[in-house]
Amino acid sequence: MKLMITALTAAVAVLISSAPAQAAAKNPVAALKAQLVAGHGVRFTDTSAFVGSINKDPLVVRTGKIRFGKKGLTGWDITGKFSSPLYDGHNTTPERTIAIGDVAWVTGGDLSEDLPKGKTWLKTYSKMNLTTMSSWFGQVVSPAEPATLAALVKNGKLSGSTYRGQITFSQLFKISPWFSSSIPMRSDTEATVTYTLKVDGKGLPSRLTTTWQATDFLDISWWEGKAVTTDTRYTGWGTKVSIKSPPANQVTTELKD
Repeated sequence: MKLMITALTAAVAVLISSAPAQAAAKNPVAALKAQLVAGHGVRFTDTSAFVGSINKDPLVVRTGKIRFGKKGLTGWDITGKFSSPLYDGHNTTPERTIAIGDVAWVTGGDLSEDLPKGKTWLKTYSKMNLTTMSSWFGQVVSPAEPATLAALVKNGKLSGSTYRGQITFSQLFKISPWFSSSIPMRSDTEATVTYTLKVDGKGLPSRLTTTWQATDFLDISWWEGKAVTTDTRYTGWGTKVSIKSPPANQVTTELKD
């Protein structure tokens, strides 16, 4: 019996030592930082809607690409379109924002009616003017920013490959240039964003869903009880991304009187 027990113990020890070690969970922040290569980036698609609205179609659909430098985001090119008017008379033609460093160019939507003849782009240096109307209802959280991703991981509870948690507008305002460029007006900086972040096998963000109360953005009576939910898919991590400014002869820095 003693000999049998010794043999079984030895066999178990051999099995344990020969079994492959369980892979450690990927570190999303480390995985993202490895992607910060100049001239490379990621592509994304946003779909946003009002929860509680009688309109069943998405409010806004956006597609875009983000370019990285060694320290983070250096630019983006985003096209957004309203599926339905935001208000009576709202121009629903596609809007586009190109940002390179601290400079941005915007076109389309309501802005089209305010540009001088022969000009199609407005150039701005102000972060407050980086946005278009569609961006106000696009994804306000960017897991492509290391500091923001770190906060999402820290605040979230991990289950499998998915983090679920909450983060406030005020927290995002302190750490995220993307957030500051998305919502230039905030009536309540303590508003809370509820999020679900899924990462892929490399630990990189693949899907982010966020929800926040519409009245936390602007106190408008018909928005009461409604929430803005945005579903963002990220693809093509590490691909080369080219972002170019619009033709100079189509650009103005002034609007019509």
